[in-house]
Amino acid sequence: MTETSGQLDEAGTTVTASLERYDGALRLRVAEGRIDGFRQTPPMRLFRPHPEPGEPRSVVVGNVAGGVVGGDRLGVRIEVAENESLLATTQAAEKIYRSDGATATMGVDLSVADGGTLEWLSAGTILFDGARLDRTTTLDVAAAGRLLYCETLVLGRLARGEVFASGTLRDRIRLRRGGRLVWADDLGLVGDGFAALDAAAGFAGGRSYSTILFAAPRAATALEAVRPLLEAEPAVRAGVTALAPDLLLVRILAGDPAQARKLVAATWMGLRSGCLGRPAQMPTIWAI
Repeated sequence: MTETSGQLDEAGTTVTASLERYDGALRLRVAEGRIDGFRQTPPMRLFRPHPEPGEPRSVVVGNVAGGVVGGDRLGVRIEVAENESLLATTQAAEKIYRSDGATATMGVDLSVADGGTLEWLSAGTILFDGARLDRTTTLDVAAAGRLLYCETLVLGRLARGEVFASGTLRDRIRLRRGGRLVWADDLGLVGDGFAALDAAAGFAGGRSYSTILFAAPRAATALEAVRPLLEAEPAVRAGVTALAPDLLLVRILAGDPAQARKLVAATWMGLRSGCLGRPAQMPTIWAI
C-alpha cells in the first residue's frame, strides 16, 4: 500500500513523498545440511555468502527498502534443527524513520533444537527522533541447543547531533530454554519515560545500548573470561552476569556508538572463540 505525506526539504519547501507500507517476512529452516522451508516477501531479502574457512553456513538478512516507516510490519523467523549450525547477520543497521503517527511493528523469532548452534548478530537498529517502534524478539532454545545473540539500539542519529527524544519504543525479548521461560526483558520509552535516558539510574546519557545473550550448556563458565573484555573501554558502561548455569547476559551502554561497537565485537569474538570453538573474527559484512 502506498501513501503520500507532506515533508520539508533542506530549503524548507514542502514536498510530497511517497510512503510505501510493507508487510514483509523472511522465514528459513536449516535441516539435513541445507536451508529448507525458505520464504521471503518484500522488502525482506536473504543473501547467502560463501562461508569463510572454519565458519558455519552463513546468511545475511536484508531490508531492501532501506529503512522502516510507521505502519510497516516486518518479521524474521529462523529455525536451526538438531546438530545443525548457522551464522545469521543483518545487512546493515536498520533505520526506523520519523513517523507520521503510525507505529512500525517488527518481530524476530529464533529457534534452536538440541545440538544445534545459532549465532544472530544484528548490525543494530537506529531510531530517528519521532520514530514509533513496537518490536518483539522470541528466542526458543532447546536444553542442549546453543544461541549467541546480539542486538544494539542506537537512540538517535548521533553523528548529526540528533537524539531520540520523542516518539515511542516498546522492545520486548523473551527467552525460553527447553520450553520454559527463563528470561524476559521489556524496554519502553514513551512520554515521561524519555527522562530515564539522562537519569543516573537510567541510561545516564548513553544512547547506544547493546544486549548479548549466550544460552548454552555451562554458559556461565565464560563469566570470568568476559569481564576483562568489558574493561577494555573505560568510557563505556558494561557488565556481565550469569542468570543461570546455562545463560549469560552482557549489557553495553555508551554515548558513542563506535565505542560500543568495538566492545560488542571484542565480546562476541571472545565468546564464539572460547565457547563455540570458532575463529575469533567478525563476519566480513561487519566491516562494511
